Amino acid sequence: MRIVYFFPSLKDSAGTERMLNVKANYLADVLHHEVTIITYRQFDDPVFFEFSDKIKLIHFNIPDPTSKLKGLGYWEKRKQYKNFMHAYRKKVEAYLLNNPTDIAISMYFGAEHKFLPLIQDGSKKILEYHFHFDITPLSKKLKAKWILKNLKMKIQTAMFQRTLNRYDKIVVLTQQDQEEWARYFSNVTNIPNPITITPMKADVEAKKVLAVGRYTYQKGFDDLINAWSIVAKDFPDWQLDIYGSGELEEDMKKQIKDLNLEETVHLFPPRKDINRVFAAHSIFALSSRFEGFGLVLLEALSCGLAPVAFACKNGPKQMMGDSQLKEFLVTPGDVPQLAGKLKQLMADKELRAQTSEVAAQVAQRYALSNIMERWENLFKSIN
Repeated sequence: MRIVYFFPSLKDSAGTERMLNVKANYLADVLHHEVTIITYRQFDDPVFFEFSDKIKLIHFNIPDPTSKLKGLGYWEKRKQYKNFMHAYRKKVEAYLLNNPTDIAISMYFGAEHKFLPLIQDGSKKILEYHFHFDITPLSKKLKAKWILKNLKMKIQTAMFQRTLNRYDKIVVLTQQDQEEWARYFSNVTNIPNPITITPMKADVEAKKVLAVGRYTYQKGFDDLINAWSIVAKDFPDWQLDIYGSGELEEDMKKQIKDLNLEETVHLFPPRKDINRVFAAHSIFALSSRFEGFGLVLLEALSCGLAPVAFACKNGPKQMMGDSQLKEFLVTPGDVPQLAGKLKQLMADKELRAQTSEVAAQVAQRYALSNIMERWENLFKSIN
């Protein structure tokens, strides 16, 4: 099959980019599909992950005004965005009409998700979404009473809903999220993320806790650092390592300094060989306020790290909720409880070892071959 993914850019190291990388490589190298990835704002930025030579990367490089609209008036913003969407749609349409495609996938709610199913090129269209339904712009419109009372907004929302219903399939990551989407759409299914790394066994004796993710509000590292200020008093010989990058890095550094944690909390840039990082730690902490799935948690489980996670909506509860790991699910935002669960594992090497074994077993449900078989079956069912 000829499969085309649409994605904003391939410059970042986040979980969705890694997921696209792993799936596209598997589709091309193992299942022998013709895979193309099209971006619209790559420009001169290097591609972070390594893609198979069999995959064609196409960069449209259309100036995206959305990050440059601050300070502009309403009509100027509208004009610039409209011009961008017109240019992008023209290129997407020309590509699909001139390059026979079996499956076209809009991933990450890229700009093309608004018009892709309207292009009549004969390909089947899939919308793949990696966050939970409640944070989509559509969710806010469907649930806001003032919008539903505004005739213009009500019409726009209905039109957008109709556009998404024209996708042959909307794919989300969890059963819980599928149930949310299914309240408004009939074409929804769920396929979870697979393990994307080669697992390396965690060192259960290491006195090191790991966290990984973008330095953003979503990831809740402020809560984790506050929890560590409680933990460090009783475990001064333990370390907390946080790997990532992002807009809140300076805020995090200040918080670490203000809490006098500079000796035990360390920030590191993203690593491509993240499995080696997992192997050097014994405990993994997930402090996210929300997740579509929580790929990094799955990767940590696959390496046998003992997890402590906020039971935020979707991913963590699905992964940990039906095993012994549920003991280490924490009420979202409860910093003292997060600290308490970390201390419970840090104080007991045998408990860490037992939890490590359970974690690795749970992760096997998400083996790459199993998940990609579900994608292959989906492609065949709609094509």
